[in-house]
Amino acid sequence: MAADLSGPCPAADALCTMAAANTGLDDFGDPGRNAGLVALVDSIAQESWDGMTRPARAVVVDYLVHQLESRLRIMADRKAYPEIAAQQVTAPLIVVGPPRSGSTLLHTLLSLDPEAMAPEHWMCREPSPPLALGAPTQDRLERAEKRMMDLFGLIPDVFVTHPYMIEEGSGALAECGSDILSLAFTAQQLWCFWGGDRYRRYLLEADHTAALGLHHDFLQHLQWGMGGRRWALKGSDHMLWMSELAACYPDARLIWTHRDLSQQLASLASVQSILLGLHGHPVGPERRRAQGRKAIDLQHASVIKAMRSRELLGESQFIDVSYHDVMADHVGTVEWIYDRAGLAMSGAHADAIRGWLADHPQTKHGAHRHTPEEFGMNGEDINALFAPYTERFGFGFGIRPTLRA
Repeated sequence: MAADLSGPCPAADALCTMAAANTGLDDFGDPGRNAGLVALVDSIAQESWDGMTRPARAVVVDYLVHQLESRLRIMADRKAYPEIAAQQVTAPLIVVGPPRSGSTLLHTLLSLDPEAMAPEHWMCREPSPPLALGAPTQDRLERAEKRMMDLFGLIPDVFVTHPYMIEEGSGALAECGSDILSLAFTAQQLWCFWGGDRYRRYLLEADHTAALGLHHDFLQHLQWGMGGRRWALKGSDHMLWMSELAACYPDARLIWTHRDLSQQLASLASVQSILLGLHGHPVGPERRRAQGRKAIDLQHASVIKAMRSRELLGESQFIDVSYHDVMADHVGTVEWIYDRAGLAMSGAHADAIRGWLADHPQTKHGAHRHTPEEFGMNGEDINALFAPYTERFGFGFGIRPTLRA
């Protein structure tokens, strides 16, 4: 069942009908998990659709329908195999720092622990059948690879900003937001791709408990067959729903990464302006600058929201880590995190980190070049805007204290 790409953006109900027709299934699970879909589609229809090329429209419809198909298959698997719902997700380590703060690198280092589990892209793109039923076929892996590459085909510069996609392809580590919570259409990445102010309000203002419930179900789905080890997870999106995350995983350790704002915000603005290319048009300097300002504004709002949630939750679940500490001493910083989490770092884990770093120099696939100035950033203004964050954690524009004690 295909959409008419020359007409209005298909409504949420129409997308669900397409997914059901393609799979022969009709149970999407908790209806509360569709709030993000409704918010996103409304935002696309009202704010983005008219400005998208036909190929870009085809990409967005294909993406949304495929995510709904995955939801249907996951629900069918849970019905067929009750063992999935019996899985216990215990004491995960979750990197929750903002985007471009070194969270992906730290997640990678944590995932190298032989005792850790971490989701991979293909598992999120093609999640059914569950891993307990057998290793994935080559065809399944190739479908996941093609889907990922087709999505980013309009914006090849993204591979310099995310080099792990080049190295590992669909075997690269997946994120909680863009890869798992996108199944509930609740992800900052979707705002970067196609959303506008309407979807931004949903991310900042909605209760995301239902979406986190799908996140939990998905971890159960993967864990059945992965040996019951400890999860190592990462999602900068969690800044937007820290309270809901902590309620879903009360025994999790939440690792908040921090970075000099002149580096972090410029990198964030650059990446998100690249993603704007998914509308199908070249992104010139003025559009880059405007999108960069929007990215900084959303980052500020999410940081303030996360800080308020943390005040209510207390400090016991949080571990603060400096990006600059990680870069200066990869193994030592991970060992320090483990100590704070009540864990012991093994020699095998330390050796795995050293080996991975030797094979993955930071600029292996090109340098991600950006400057604060190209997005109109002024250090004094940024420090004034982020003053509550700077006062609490010591990081600002051109300010990078250490956190390890």
